[in-house]
Amino acid sequence: MKKQFLPILFLLINIAFSDVYQDRFLIYIDNSVSDFSIDEITGRTNLSELNQMMDKLSAIGIHQWLSNARPTDRDGDIYLNRYYVIQFESSRIDIHELVKETEMLQSIRFSETMTINRPTYIPNDPRWNQQWFLPNIEADLAYDLWDIDGGDIPGQTSNGEIIVAVADDAIDWDHPDLINNIWQNLGEDADGDGVVLVQNGNTWAFDPGDINGVDDDGDGYIDNFIGWDLADDDNNPTYPNSNLSHGTMVSGCVSGSTNNGTGVASVGWSVKIMPFRCSEDGTYIEYGYNGILAAAQMGANVINCSWGGFGGGTQSVINTAYNTYGSIIVASSGNGGEDGNTNFDLHNPSGLNNVISVTATGPGDNFNCWATAGSTVDLGAPGESIWTTTLGGGYGSAYGTSFSSPITAGAIALLWSRFPEADQTWIEERIINSTDVYSDMEGSCGGTSLVGMLGSGRLNVFKALSAGIFPSLSIDDINYQNDTDGDGVFNPGEQVKVKLIIANGEGWADADNVFATISTEDDRIVFVDNIIVFDNAIPAGGSSFTLIDHFLLYATDDAQLGDVPCTVHIQAGISEPYYTIDIDINISISLNQFGFPIEGITIKSSPLIADLDGNSIGEIYFGGDEDKLHGYMIAGLNQYGFPFNADDNIRSSPASGDVDGDGSQEIVFGSHDGRLYILSTTGVQELAFVQTGYIVGAPALVNLDGDDDLEIVFTTQNGSYGKVYAIHHDGNNVDGFPVDISEKMLVGAAVGDLEGDGIQDIVVCTWSDHIYAIDAMGVIKDGFPFLASNRFNSPPTLVDLDGNGDLEIIAGNDSGNLYVLHHDGTEMISFDTGDDIRGGISVADLNDDGSVELLFSGYDDMIHVWNPNTGTELEGWPIDLGYNSLSGPITADLDNDGDLEVIAAMKSGTVNIFHHDGSLFNGFPTTLGGDIYSTPAIGDLDSDGDYELIVGTTQGLHVFDIKSDKGNRSSWNMHRGNQLRNGFYDLTLTSIEQGELVPNEFYVSKNYPNPFNPTTRIDIQTVESNELIVSIFDISGRLINTLIHDKLEIGFYSVEWNGKDQSGLLVSTGVYLIQVRSGKKLSTQKMAFIK
Repeated sequence: MKKQFLPILFLLINIAFSDVYQDRFLIYIDNSVSDFSIDEITGRTNLSELNQMMDKLSAIGIHQWLSNARPTDRDGDIYLNRYYVIQFESSRIDIHELVKETEMLQSIRFSETMTINRPTYIPNDPRWNQQWFLPNIEADLAYDLWDIDGGDIPGQTSNGEIIVAVADDAIDWDHPDLINNIWQNLGEDADGDGVVLVQNGNTWAFDPGDINGVDDDGDGYIDNFIGWDLADDDNNPTYPNSNLSHGTMVSGCVSGSTNNGTGVASVGWSVKIMPFRCSEDGTYIEYGYNGILAAAQMGANVINCSWGGFGGGTQSVINTAYNTYGSIIVASSGNGGEDGNTNFDLHNPSGLNNVISVTATGPGDNFNCWATAGSTVDLGAPGESIWTTTLGGGYGSAYGTSFSSPITAGAIALLWSRFPEADQTWIEERIINSTDVYSDMEGSCGGTSLVGMLGSGRLNVFKALSAGIFPSLSIDDINYQNDTDGDGVFNPGEQVKVKLIIANGEGWADADNVFATISTEDDRIVFVDNIIVFDNAIPAGGSSFTLIDHFLLYATDDAQLGDVPCTVHIQAGISEPYYTIDIDINISISLNQFGFPIEGITIKSSPLIADLDGNSIGEIYFGGDEDKLHGYMIAGLNQYGFPFNADDNIRSSPASGDVDGDGSQEIVFGSHDGRLYILSTTGVQELAFVQTGYIVGAPALVNLDGDDDLEIVFTTQNGSYGKVYAIHHDGNNVDGFPVDISEKMLVGAAVGDLEGDGIQDIVVCTWSDHIYAIDAMGVIKDGFPFLASNRFNSPPTLVDLDGNGDLEIIAGNDSGNLYVLHHDGTEMISFDTGDDIRGGISVADLNDDGSVELLFSGYDDMIHVWNPNTGTELEGWPIDLGYNSLSGPITADLDNDGDLEVIAAMKSGTVNIFHHDGSLFNGFPTTLGGDIYSTPAIGDLDSDGDYELIVGTTQGLHVFDIKSDKGNRSSWNMHRGNQLRNGFYDLTLTSIEQGELVPNEFYVSKNYPNPFNPTTRIDIQTVESNELIVSIFDISGRLINTLIHDKLEIGFYSVEWNGKDQSGLLVSTGVYLIQVRSGKKLSTQKMAFIK
């Protein structure tokens, strides 16, 4: 059908009839009630409480459900004659609540809703399961519009019949799956017995009593009992040798007898086939247009033409059939060019006006670039692997637009049988405008775009039948409103209002009396109100929402984060059959910070969270595989000056510190092409240091030379080689660097004073199985390199484990060996996990016994908490994560209980949070989209008193808002332990066990020893839970170091100072002040450091 109307595109939906009655429900009269009766005049019972309930509910009556049930018909102690139906005048949207209320009556044993039992009709034809194309065009749903088990037959009308003419090569019309649907021209029934075909044994023949050589019906054809043979000009359209199969296969697509237990089904089900032979020998369709005209003259409603050519057509024949006789003509668009590929040439008769042109689709709604496309195509229909009838009573699989066309013709006939009073235009528009769009319509074939070349979409007969009868409702949007804390995110423990925007498809019926109910089998959500009623109709092509009504949901306090699968049941209609649709949606329980996640970034760089611009609001910095260093602040807004464009991907985790000593922080990171960047907090490049190796690990910032600025230490990979660099902020190398160790390094360095001699040292791990220690002058220290069992993909960590004033080196390799070395390279202890250790080793005193544990994970799928001083894992650990991890654990006091929580991420995207004893933190684990390659970070991004957890994945950046007051306990809260990325853990605070003793006054001891070198210690007693701040000042009042800034419980503590400033450098000999503040309590005293 050409150029006369514009196709309207539809979305694919599923519709089912209502599952329960809304205007009645079932009750069972308790067995204790004797002589139950109903007054036939009043419609009320002899039970006063039941009558009162019926009056309250406005019920109009009650009647026995199973009137033929005998007193002996029972199931255990359930007697079938005690079931009754309470009836209402109209539908009740609160039917489930009425059922529950009635069940509370003493005389009612139970009550329940009543199911509407309707078949979802699948024909019993044995080859149905091979006919993929019928469910594809939703023929199975279309059949449900007829009460087939009640005697309705799709394709039949109350008076008359719908006829599809098949003008083709020839038709084996007595095929057992066609014969019952062959049109019988009763205008030629000369003997008046009501048939023109009779069965003779296993064959069919024309009724001898009707063969009289007279044109009884005056249509111009003598004894045309079923159609005509245009080639031989006789009344039998079968080819004499019965070896032409095309027309027989086409006929089976139109209306193979359906639900007859034989062969195949068809879209037309029972519409009649008028067969025409239009070919001499099957090579050409010489009499095609003759067949069109003859079919129109004989009264065919639809004429199928599975043939054509890339040349002219006879428009006048088409117009005569269409305008004079009222026939709809359907034709195949063509099977492409001679090379077997799609062409876009004009094909006729499909390209003519008043012809519906049909191209072919394949399984999965694929257009496989062999069928003809073009601007004259109206729609597509299945044309590949089409099981249908063939010669000799057989069946076969067919391929071509020859079969797309009759499937469409059968669908048109089925539609017309449902609306027999409709005119041609209405039928044509309905079939074309009710298609389903599919993705290949936006594709191309041989470099030529298919946009506008495949018509309106793929045939959907159910939509064509039901559009105008039913609406087509969908959920356009879901809005969360008035959540408990007002951040627009539905958190565990919160209540939220959920509103729906419901849309109605263009070209469908208006939706009246719409209401929606929501349900779930997931116990994380409780529905306080699960019904939304739409006061106004939803017009076709429009959408609607409710101003006041809403779902009211509550998430349990311990609800695990993630999507909660729910089903929204929508019903519309004034009376039965109601339109209903069940739509699956997800209600998201989330701790997402407002404005996050940020999607579309591949992150393999560990995020840095810090307030670098000094505005008391944190920022997040990280690198992406899209060659950018990103900076975000609260609400997911870009930090001013970011993202910064580098020249290659950034997997190096950014560090921050005042590298140039000007009082402002800088951001330092490396890129894959070997550049080391220094940026200001506004994204201005201050340095791009160029060398030849890749930079993958995080740079470490340290004061190597004792001046007022920081040096930058980083490792490189250049093939199988690598160097250790130390540069000044101006790009000059530190004396003695770079150190060429000729071994590649994929992880960053650790920096600390190994011997406690006031000189910083650098520790690196390589892919050649070595651990190196290098001094500040670039000299490899005695005792190194240490040879391990395998390469290292995890950076080293430095900590004083044994309390002797020097640092131990901790590193884990790809054999699963965790090494603990003394500062001189000798092995203190090791631990074997059996598989790769990845991401980094963090340090914490989880059980507060004064002895730290090492936390790590990797390819053994475990997170370990191991005490190297005892050689044992902490009770409750390790924990099986279920998948390997590429990121290091981090710790923080998330809930202000004084204990540290442990955050561990799996490569697969799952984030776990554990309490110090290994039990799960509320809401976790949760799984994110994408893989996690880098260590998360913890910090108070928005300065609201709780922590945010920042996680980068290969799909974007996630920020979780942990909804509990934070504790201020110092912890390893990001990759490499701090913003400097130096991998150094400073043991300063120790909790002292005093049995059941509780301090009764605030107390700070004198430091001991005094004077001191290298360390001194003070003891503190706190009498209230409060922040404890321990700071070091020089005699002029300048802040030298902050040793403790934690919220601590009442107790006894010991704090140690090692004579170093915030950069890790030894201070000069002199007098210093140590200040201890706990709430309003303050203590300040002098102490002397000597070298």
